[in-house]
Amino acid sequence: MIHDPKATAMQRYHDRFDAAQYNAIGEFLASNLNADRDESRVVDILVALQNTAFGLCDHPDFATAWHPLAAQCGQNFLSFHTVDAMRDFLRRFAPDDVRIDDFEATAKGMLRAYSGLDDLKTATAHANGVHSWQGRMAYELLAAVDYLTQTAIQMLAHGDESYAREKLHKGLNRITGALYEGVRHSDQPSLYNFKSTYFPDERDR
Repeated sequence: MIHDPKATAMQRYHDRFDAAQYNAIGEFLASNLNADRDESRVVDILVALQNTAFGLCDHPDFATAWHPLAAQCGQNFLSFHTVDAMRDFLRRFAPDDVRIDDFEATAKGMLRAYSGLDDLKTATAHANGVHSWQGRMAYELLAAVDYLTQTAIQMLAHGDESYAREKLHKGLNRITGALYEGVRHSDQPSLYNFKSTYFPDERDR
């Protein structure tokens, strides 16, 4: 008798599936996205949720399906409540699987990062109006945090590394600009001397 891992996984999925939980998540998604339950945006995320559950049931085609689901949650600005409901649903299929932890952490990390960007941009604009070297330094540092946050989002989403590098480079340039303000204008310029900081390169692999 030939063992079919896909068939076994599908049977495990059906044995552990809870329709009430699944349908509740559909309603949460529709509310979060301000969409009808059968709209493609809702359906696409439910399909990603289902694929993740297949992976947790050891379906070989969906072992890493948790990550696209997490990225969709972050990019669609879902509520923490909805992410928690998804996590609880997924626990039915593999209660202790670390991929569920990674799903939750990735989704919530992206959501919090996105939610902070608007306030960060506002703070940056205000700091830009301060007429002192400290204000200029704060402006550069806040702008750096903006770029670094965008880089972090790309990392969590497994996004385009070239785009992430561009944002990272801009963030580092802003940090350099901030340090120039400290070195040039502070009464204690040595506090802002970070020349000894080492950045790794390919030889450190």
